[in-house]
Amino acid sequence: ISLYAAMEVCNFCQAYFIGSDLNMYDEEQDCPATVRSTNLCHELGQVAYIFSDKTGTLTQNVMELKRISVAQSIFGETSNENGFSGQKEVEATRRDGGEAAAAVDDFLEVLAVSHTVMVGEDSRGNVKFEAESPDEGALVEAC
Repeated sequence: ISLYAAMEVCNFCQAYFIGSDLNMYDEEQDCPATVRSTNLCHELGQVAYIFSDKTGTLTQNVMELKRISVAQSIFGETSNENGFSGQKEVEATRRDGGEAAAAVDDFLEVLAVSHTVMVGEDSRGNVKFEAESPDEGALVEAC
């Protein structure tokens, strides 16, 4: 038990040092490094290679919810416009009632509660969603 407690103290200290490291501060976004999971800190030293795909994992990973498929219906369009464009269709389906409306409600409920996104504020007081992954953040922002 004492070894487990010692490891947790070490993880907490490492998270503190990562959050306080000025070399990891992004001046452009006025954002320091944020540790969301202390159990991964001790594994950082084991990284030997970093692989990237063509989605911009190492540069800029921007994800937005564009289309959803619920109860054999597709909502939204893939376009260059920002955000989800199928909100009116979803609302109309919910108003019509029936099985499709129940399925849409169930889908939206799962999106609303099945995530690890934290709500915070930026330096200007605006609501900011902090997600562990960009896809999770895109789903919550779309709701």
